[in-house]
Amino acid sequence: MNKLLILLCIIVMILSCKRDLIKDGILMAEREAPIGFNHLRVFRDSTFEFEYKSFPNSKLHSGKMKIVNDTIIFEYSDSIPAFGNKAIIDGNKLIYTNGKYSEILEIWLDSISD
Repeated sequence: MNKLLILLCIIVMILSCKRDLIKDGILMAEREAPIGFNHLRVFRDSTFEFEYKSFPNSKLHSGKMKIVNDTIIFEYSDSIPAFGNKAIIDGNKLIYTNGKYSEILEIWLDSISD
């Protein structure tokens, strides 16, 4: 019985954390890969987090962003990643356009375009 109660408490805590993340987020986009993923979270206060995970590497980029029409310009707190600092919202895709390579993420939460 105690194990079931502990398990239920853990599930409730995890679900409430995700709900708070979505509640404060205005844009969420990601791309999954066989051994990792890229995940972008943009928040109401114009801050963002871009999480890059690939075995064995992991990196979290953060900073501020601004929106100009359909373009998001990211101002990173640290160095600019190889995929660049500008992305275009194109339907349900977020396409980074000015890096060494093009990064395309699928948008699953978009309060910006509403």
